[in-house]
Amino acid sequence: MPLLLLAVQLGGCFLLYLSDRQQRALYRPLPPAARLAGGVLVAGAAAGWAWQLGIGVGLFTALWVFALGAMAPALMVGHWVDGYRPGRRQGAGERP
Repeated sequence: MPLLLLAVQLGGCFLLYLSDRQQRALYRPLPPAARLAGGVLVAGAAAGWAWQLGIGVGLFTALWVFALGAMAPALMVGHWVDGYRPGRRQGAGERP
């Protein structure tokens, strides 16, 4: 059950990221229905964590999983998009 809750919550976080206007993984963000679906998945997983582990520990776990799930896609996509690639020309004012 915890692995299922983890997968559902991380999937919801990923949908929330991909439906954001500031995301950089897709050419255009997903439609607003994806944001609603992501919110429902995250809220459902938080309720599942609270039911599985108790209110205090469950919500604490849900918030940590949400925090990690919200940061990880942005960091990974940012590294993928802005990462160093050999042969790419440096911008103005940067060392060659």
